[in-house]
Amino acid sequence: MLPAPLEREWLWAALETLVEARGEQMLLTAPILVPDDRCFPDRWTPDSAGVAAIAKRLLGYAGIGHLAVDVEVFVEATEVREVGLDGRAASTTHAGAAAWFAGIRGNTCYFGAEQSKLDDPLGLVGSMAHEIGHAFRRVYRLERDDRDMEEKLTDVTTIYLGFGILTTASASRFITRHHDNLGSSYAHTKQGYLASHEMAFMLASQLSLRGYDNATIRRLAKHLPSNQRATIRAALADTSRELIANAMGFERVPDPVPPPATEAKSWFKRLLGG
Repeated sequence: MLPAPLEREWLWAALETLVEARGEQMLLTAPILVPDDRCFPDRWTPDSAGVAAIAKRLLGYAGIGHLAVDVEVFVEATEVREVGLDGRAASTTHAGAAAWFAGIRGNTCYFGAEQSKLDDPLGLVGSMAHEIGHAFRRVYRLERDDRDMEEKLTDVTTIYLGFGILTTASASRFITRHHDNLGSSYAHTKQGYLASHEMAFMLASQLSLRGYDNATIRRLAKHLPSNQRATIRAALADTSRELIANAMGFERVPDPVPPPATEAKSWFKRLLGG
């Protein structure tokens, strides 16, 4: 499924707004993060230290690594205190969220995480990538007052920052869990505020703008669930670099950039103790 024409225009316009505010370099040259040891070399531990290591790594990729990180893990994260745009404390709900951005005080970025979600590494990293998008938008004064719109624009920001594989993969997926002698259970999970096909469409636009060849795109897309991979294939077949560049207001089609380095061994094995 591809976004309708008006949806495409909105998604491209949202990316264009980021390019106008922060430049095109991040969109075109930032590392496309994938869940492997090259992008995330820190050993995972399911606690505040593990979440903080991921947050610090992502802040660095977002170009705001000068910020320190403070993470608090909650058993039942239904309501937490945040620092708002005006610098005052506010209360908001985060029921069901794996992680959340709780504001910036001084030189420290504050995050919360829910204890029960620490056994889902991909979901946590996707959620944290979104929250780093919030921090990026806070630092550069890009936030909107409309909370729902701001959440959608933060999803767009994750694409801009090179986090699109992480957030698109976790936007919609099926999870299998094994329960010793009790068999297996299956669940469909969704994260983020834009639909998975919208995220995949934007990711395809970014990869196309960079001029990546089909082999490189397939290598990156293997980290996505099958539905998102299918959307990327359909988007690439239905658009072109010229069309995307024109829709996003580029004066000319950007020069192709070198493909990312070959990936390291599976990050999931490390996260899960392998």
